[in-house]
Amino acid sequence: MTELIKKTRELGKLIQQSDEFAAVQRAMELNTQDAALMGLMQQLHMAESGYAAEAHSENPSESKMQAYKDEFERLYSIVMKNPTMGEFQEAQKSLGELMNQVFGILTQCADGEDPDTCQVPQEHNHKCDCGGECGNGCSCG
Repeated sequence: MTELIKKTRELGKLIQQSDEFAAVQRAMELNTQDAALMGLMQQLHMAESGYAAEAHSENPSESKMQAYKDEFERLYSIVMKNPTMGEFQEAQKSLGELMNQVFGILTQCADGEDPDTCQVPQEHNHKCDCGGECGNGCSCG
């Protein structure tokens, strides 16, 4: 078991050396340097905290909770349109795809598949009504 943990730590180091990981780190740094974005994030957190406080109060007001929810949704929409946040989201998506491949291979190996030849199924990455059952070959997207 000790050798397995050692190799897992080596894998972790390789992940941290990947372009995908570096892109997430750069995007996080850009986010923290974007004063406008940080201000919006703080307002977003305040709206979320206000909603939670109201929801857990002795006599929660539905109108206050709705106002906090509306403010949260408004701010969230603005945050997600920020180009810096967009870069961060894309970087996280790429790292997530890499991790899905890693986990997919490990899962298949744990199921007895050959580590050298097992294939990770590609994500169903187009929008359609088939629920992902088309194998990316349908005409619904």
